[in-house]
Formats: sequence, structure tokens, C-alpha cells
Amino acid sequence: MSGAHSCLYHGEVVHRRLLPVRHELRYRVFNLFADIDQLPELASRLWLFSYNRFNLFSIDDRKHGRGDGTPISDFIWPLVKASSAGRQVTKVFMFCYPKVLGCVFNPLTVYYGFDSQGRLRLMIYEVNNTFGERHSYVIPVDESRRQSCDKKLYVSPFNAVEGHYDFDVHVPNDELKLAITLTTGQGPCLKAWFSGARLPLTDANLLKSFLGLPWLTLKIIGAIHWEAIRLWAKGMRIVNRPPPLEPAVSIAKKANERAGKVKS
Repeated sequence: MSGAHSCLYHGEVVHRRLLPVRHELRYRVFNLFADIDQLPELASRLWLFSYNRFNLFSIDDRKHGRGDGTPISDFIWPLVKASSAGRQVTKVFMFCYPKVLGCVFNPLTVYYGFDSQGRLRLMIYEVNNTFGERHSYVIPVDESRRQSCDKKLYVSPFNAVEGHYDFDVHVPNDELKLAITLTTGQGPCLKAWFSGARLPLTDANLLKSFLGLPWLTLKIIGAIHWEAIRLWAKGMRIVNRPPPLEPAVSIAKKANERAGKVKS
């Protein structure tokens, strides 16, 4: 494939709340970018990475997809094939935080679907909240590299399940960039983005990543709760959480479908 292979990305995550109060957080992170069909192979090649086993770093099927131990590839490929762009996809890579010493929380795992020529054809956004709920948005990629879908899952306790997401997609290469905007009837209320640089997926770079950010998972979980306290202090109040939708998957026929057009 041209450009895409399993690697690490070191970079920065930024969340900027615009309405009804202004608030921003930013922090350094590192992510794994891995071919979902090669996870066992990566685990056999690397000393510090395992698949469904404890290690310094690992990926666990129970933290993705159905959450019941179904292999990630067995969950993702049917979603790919159910999309209008799925027939063209031959490789899928997952972009996520790995488990660190057995602990992880991924607010968002992004799956990139490429065709045999290395062209990006499909994205799957697997969103998790802190209540153990998950929803996956399956969206084709068109020439504009911009995507939209309705919000279906309660994520921030300060936001109702309303509005839509806009995604600004870039093909991962030496850099990976991804931007998301949540817009409601009041206008854009939240922007989040990641920008990072690629590192080869080696034991040396895994160790370097750990030594640079040894408490990645605690940092993510701690930041979520600390920022919630700060937002409460600024006057934000908790919105009641509705029951999650079933099935927990939305498949868009086009890259820019809006309200009522993304089917659950």
C-alpha cells in the first residue's frame, strides 16, 4: 500500500468548546495506527506489544466493537462491506490509544479503509463514553475529504444528543491530522482535533513512548474528569443521559448525509 503501514503517531489533542461557554484543553498523546488484520503478527514481532494479552502495550478485542471479545477484524469488516464504499476497501487500519500496562480508555477509535491503490475510501468512527456505551459511524470518503453525520450517542454530560458532526479528513502519511466539529441549532459548539508525526512501530519507539508519557491512560481519564469540574465551575450543567440507540451503528450512504438520513 502506498503511504499506509502500521506505526505510531506522536502529537497533540486539542478540544475547544465554543458554546455556551468558551473552554480549551490540549495535551500530548501518542497513538497506535495498526492494520486490524495484522494485530497477531505485530504481537509476535514486538516484545513490548501484545494482542489480547497483558504487556507494556496491547490491544484488546473487548475494548472495541461489540465489547464481548469478538475479534476487531470480525466486527469491522462486515461494517465495511455494508457501506456503499466497502467493495473498494482492501485494508483497514485502526487509530487508537493502546492499552498501557492493561489500562485504556478510547473516547474515539478511528478506522481508515483503503483500496488496493492506497486511496482512502471509508472511515469508521467508534465513539465511547465514560458510561461504557459505544456507537460506530460508518461514512464513505469522497473527493472533498469532508464528512458529516448526526450525533447518536451521549458523550459529554454537558451536551444533549443533538446536532451533527463534521469531520475534516486527511490521508495519514508522515503526519496524521483529524478534525471534528459538533454543531447544534445554536451553531458550532465544540471543535476537537489531533495532529501528530509518524514514528516506526518498533520496540525502541514503544519504550520511548512509554518513558515520555508513562501514564497515558490515567492522563486521558484524569483530564476528562478535571475538565468536567472546570466546566461545572464555569456554569455548565449536566444533561440527562438517554438510553443508547440499538443497534449501535450508523451507516451513511454518502459522505455528507444530514439529519434523518444516517440510518441506525
